[in-house]
Order: sequence, then C-alpha cells, then structure tokens
Amino acid sequence: MEILKINNQNIVNPIALTWQEAFIDSSDGTGINQYGDTFKDRLTSKRKLSVSFPPLNDTQMSSLLHAIDPVFFDIEYPDPKLGKRNTMKVYVEDRSVPVYMFDKTLKQWIWQGMSIEFIER
Repeated sequence: MEILKINNQNIVNPIALTWQEAFIDSSDGTGINQYGDTFKDRLTSKRKLSVSFPPLNDTQMSSLLHAIDPVFFDIEYPDPKLGKRNTMKVYVEDRSVPVYMFDKTLKQWIWQGMSIEFIER
C-alpha cells in the first residue's frame, strides 16, 4: 500500500514520516495573569508531516517535484490522531535535493533522497 498520495496519485514511499500537530494561540488572549495562572485563547491547530524519501532516480525525482509544485495541493496520509487515512490541503516551502551519483547503467542521476515538510493550510 502506498503511504502517501498527492492529488490522489501514488508517489514513492518515504523511508520516514513524522506526524506533528501544532496549536495556534492568539497573542492577545494568551498569557499569565497576576496569580501565575496560564490562560490561552486557542485559535486552531495545524498538522505537519515531515517526510524523507530514499534515493531516487531522475524520473522519480522529477515526478515528485512536479507533484509538489503547486502552491497548495492535497495529500493523503495515515493520521495517528484520527486512526485512519486523512486528506488535507498542504503547502511546502523550500526544496533541496543533493545529488548522490550518476548511474552509468541507467544513464541517470541518482538523487540522495529529499526531506519535505508538508504543512496544513
């Protein structure tokens, strides 16, 4: 089974996936009162997936980079909080892919995997 789908298309399975949930609090409604009690005005929460891919050849890397090219796109993933697969609208920021080697047999570059953070819109 594919671990991730981008815009309902299967992509190469990652070698690592870390799920994270961040809470967004209001800066005006969050703080500590004169009794030392903390108060929070929680606005929302956002999920983030940190994903690392294995080394990929030119074709695989190009396909992955094109899949994440739009500003916003859908990603389907296993969500541990929901206990099932979920689809969310995400964006990615900077992308960096180091070259690993040139495969003379395949006549393609092999890229040393890539790490991406998919951040909920």
